[in-house]
Parts: sequence; C-alpha cells; structure tokens
Amino acid sequence: MSLAEAQIQRYSRHILLPQVGGKGQEKLLGAAVLIAFAPEGAGAASCAAVYLAAAGVGRIGWRRVSSPEEGVAKEEGSLAGLVSLYHPEGEAASLAALNPDARLEVVAEPEAGEDSEAAAGGWDLALLSGGGTRLAALARIFLAAGRPLLRGVRRGWSGAVLAGEAAAEEDDMDDFSPAEDEELLPPASPEGVLGAMLASSALGALLGKDEETVGSTALARFDLSRGRFWAAAR
Repeated sequence: MSLAEAQIQRYSRHILLPQVGGKGQEKLLGAAVLIAFAPEGAGAASCAAVYLAAAGVGRIGWRRVSSPEEGVAKEEGSLAGLVSLYHPEGEAASLAALNPDARLEVVAEPEAGEDSEAAAGGWDLALLSGGGTRLAALARIFLAAGRPLLRGVRRGWSGAVLAGEAAAEEDDMDDFSPAEDEELLPPASPEGVLGAMLASSALGALLGKDEETVGSTALARFDLSRGRFWAAAR
C-alpha cells in the first residue's frame, strides 16, 4: 500500500524516524494486533491500545478474557477506561476519533475448545495483559500457530513484558517487589508504564526490530518503587 497525502501529514513525525520511515508506517497501517486481557490487566491493555492506534496500527482486536479460577474478578486498573476517552459512544468510536486509520474490533470470548486457526487467524501479533489460565491457554494457541506473542504482567509497583514461550508461563516477580520498610516513590501509574512498554515492544515486533518475540525472554522490567527499569538490548 502507499500512503495518501493526508496520511503523510498525519504520520510525518513517524516517517522521519529512521526506525519507522515510510515503508514502516505502511507496514503498521496494514498490521493486525489482538489485545486480550484479564480483568486485572485492563488498564495496561487500554493504554497499549491507545498507543497502537496513535502509531497507526490499522486493525486492533479487543478481547476481554474472564478468569473463573479467581472466583471473583479482580478490580480493573485505574486506566481501564482510557480506550473510551476520546468518544462517548464506546471503544471503537473512541479509537476512530483518535486516529481514523485505526479500526478496533471487539472479539467475543469463544466457547471451550477453540482451535488455533480460529484464535490466531488474521492476527500478526498477540498482546496479552494480565494472568490466569484462559490467557495462558490463548498464549499457547498463538505459540502453536507460530505467531509472535507478548504479555504484560504486573505485581503492585513492578512489571515486565514477556515474549514467546515466557509469555505463556507465570512469571516470578519476587525480585522486583519492594521491601516492606522501603520508602515508595510518589504515586505513578504502573498500568500506564506497562501499557507503554507493551505498545513499544509490539511496534518493534511489527517493524521487525524485535526478533525475540518468537523466543522466550523478558524484554523489559520495571519497579517504580525503587526507580528501576531494565530492557533487553535491541
């Protein structure tokens, strides 16, 4: 595809970036990313969706995944409504108002026994936020289909972006948890930080910058209580 004049103006700053350029922007406009999230991951998912839409990702799937093994659904993150901020008529209209090139598709949670082709078909990348057995099952479906996979996990003030097989496992965040007597930094939004990290990693994968999304690794971690941030070399 080629960029229209209005799109060249809209993405002029992106096109000037050597990491993106005109060809990269065309690739983003033709990309399809599925965002699936458990209740506790709604804030980071919402933030990531807004960043991806602003970047010009053309098709964004929006799939809420329940967590029956938790008994009672956890409270959604403080940023969970961000994706609906730009238009009063709902999520799809909101992202279209933010960027008319971005199309959000609400994906219904399927019945049990979903096959790999049905879940992974048509998506270039899966971006998962939160935990639980249903998200883990969805992660394994994408791995079996050979599709790139990212997952964001958060424990209080700490978080990480996991790629590939690591995204299908429960991550040990103990080494990023603050000590009980440690003074915390001023209030911040872990959901916002994690959502931005997820979006950044997703864009890198779509542009061919992050080959590790098919492997098994932690691309980035943070601990806001200690002011610590670590990202894998790219």
